[in-house]
Amino acid sequence: MEKRLYICEFKVIGKADSVKEKLEEAKAQILEKRYGLRFSDKEVITLAIIIINENKDETHEAVREVAAIAEIGN
Repeated sequence: MEKRLYICEFKVIGKADSVKEKLEEAKAQILEKRYGLRFSDKEVITLAIIIINENKDETHEAVREVAAIAEIGN
């Protein structure tokens, strides 16, 4: 993408119950660190992505899924 720059902050969590908390943490980190602002000649699109990585146990198969994606305005 020549006109756009995508900045992604990934957070991997073990259980689905902390998705909202980690999404807010990722968004705050993007804003605090000002990711992408030095690339002023491109449209910067920042995304916070939360992935659940629940381990396999005797009753469930391993689960790895994207739980949340949020675009953050710069």
